[in-house]
Amino acid sequence: MAGGLLEYSGLVTKTRAMKSRLLRQEDFEKISEFQTVSETISFLREQESYGKIYGGHEEIQHRGQVEALIYNSIGEDYRKLYKFANNNQRRAMALYYEQLQFEEAVPEIEASYFERVWKDIENFSGKRTRKVLREVFGTQIDWMNIMWCYRAKQFFHQQPQEIERMLIPVHYRLTKAEFRRLLEAEHAEEFRRILGNTAYFRGREALVRLKDEVSYRKVMERMYQRLCRKYPHSMAPVFCYFYKKEQEIQHLTTALEGIRYQLPAKDIRELILI
Repeated sequence: MAGGLLEYSGLVTKTRAMKSRLLRQEDFEKISEFQTVSETISFLREQESYGKIYGGHEEIQHRGQVEALIYNSIGEDYRKLYKFANNNQRRAMALYYEQLQFEEAVPEIEASYFERVWKDIENFSGKRTRKVLREVFGTQIDWMNIMWCYRAKQFFHQQPQEIERMLIPVHYRLTKAEFRRLLEAEHAEEFRRILGNTAYFRGREALVRLKDEVSYRKVMERMYQRLCRKYPHSMAPVFCYFYKKEQEIQHLTTALEGIRYQLPAKDIRELILI
């Protein structure tokens, strides 16, 4: 424990400081009430987490320009944390790097990326580090597979063999047998029933609302809460921060789009899950 405290002290302290500057729910409620993109830009200029990135960009007037800076802000955060990390921590951060959003809403990530990451995890020294990495990436892999499988069946009516070819060939909490049953489920209700009996839901109130990625977000948030409590001096708080920052960016860009098209504030809040 003491070793972890000393090893991660600087990185975790910096991460906590940056986390404290994330936008709060009341900030998004305020943003949802704005009538113009210009109001949103003015609001973001006043926020500590975004104000500095506007330096030298006084010409910003429209949604495309502000979105570009919002996306780039996570790159700035990555570079700041990278300076506080040692070599092993930088290697761990590099595993996550390809997922971060730079200048586009959702990066295109190939299944081969997750296969490569899953193998690289075994090369890290320290049982705790490997545990954290497996939990973060394993949970994400399971849920990306779940969502891809559900959408392929629900919206494109693909056969199990077709679906299996596009999935990540890694299993974490879902067993191969469980995933085989999900692949072979004949309709959405059966799919949800099978998923409800897996480790992600067993013994808990069902979260199975697969559309809009509600379940994915709840599972990831719960995983990060648990992991940060158990391993406060590890890479868990860093990955948790990146995840929350990505969620913030998605909410901001969705809100900007809603404001642009003059959606009612209530509809914007629903879109960003407030």
